[in-house]
Amino acid sequence: MKKILIVSSVVCILLVLFSGCAGLKTVDSTVLYEYISSDFTYGSRGVEIPATIVIPKGNGPYPLVVLVHGHGGSREENIGFGTIAKALAQKGIASVRMDFSGCGESSESFQKNYLSNMEADVLAAIETAKTLFRVDGGKVGIFGYSMGGRIAIELIGAEAYAFKSAVFLAPAASTGNLKNLFGGADNWEKLKAVAKRDGYVVFTTIYGSTQELSSIWFDELEKDENPAAQAAEKFKGPSLVIYATNDEAVSPSVSQNVADLFKSSVVNTTADGHSYGFYSDRTDVLDTVVKSTVDFFAGSLR
Repeated sequence: MKKILIVSSVVCILLVLFSGCAGLKTVDSTVLYEYISSDFTYGSRGVEIPATIVIPKGNGPYPLVVLVHGHGGSREENIGFGTIAKALAQKGIASVRMDFSGCGESSESFQKNYLSNMEADVLAAIETAKTLFRVDGGKVGIFGYSMGGRIAIELIGAEAYAFKSAVFLAPAASTGNLKNLFGGADNWEKLKAVAKRDGYVVFTTIYGSTQELSSIWFDELEKDENPAAQAAEKFKGPSLVIYATNDEAVSPSVSQNVADLFKSSVVNTTADGHSYGFYSDRTDVLDTVVKSTVDFFAGSLR
């Protein structure tokens, strides 16, 4: 049954590749690639993961950026990830993004949403992209937003893939800081106790979404409360950290600490908190995030 699903996905992807296109050709005398966006599923951990690849038209192979969404977000992050993916493709860089357990179009329970599962899904997405699409497995970058930034840091620290470069957008790199989003350290301990007893605990975030946080979720986040130091020692490629000076979810000091450890370039946005123009009408902030990200990967991967 799994082979049939894979073959079906490949056929659908090929049909889209030869029939659809989008994008501009030139802006200000700078050549931009036409590109194709395709939704597909791929296997990871014995389940099918919903994903989207955006890839320039042509023979390739093209550099690849894997876009990693935040806690309770999705592979779209409202308008954010689609906008970044399109801009990357126009510069000749492919991207792949996926919905983690309990997010977006995922068929899994949010109880499966914990670091090791998400990390496995990121790695499987890269391998699938290398197999099915015209991408260069030796030129892969990673972009992580919020919890996605934590996942990127964990993967780098584990040397799970030889990423050439990385962008961290407000990375949730400190578990101590993350506890503030869950009512503070004391409430974190209460939630964890219920999860230990029942397997999971129901929690409603400050953004209004209700989540079932598993005991594994707590355990893995507490296993290494500040993984950036170890990851920075192992990472030899260039990196960029983007954060808002008024971010209410990930403290600006956490993002700056990641930048200091990785010796990253830094871009500050002066407004819009943890939204970054993804979930607001602040097109100026979104433009800053997109341009900084695309320029960075165009310089480090192409």
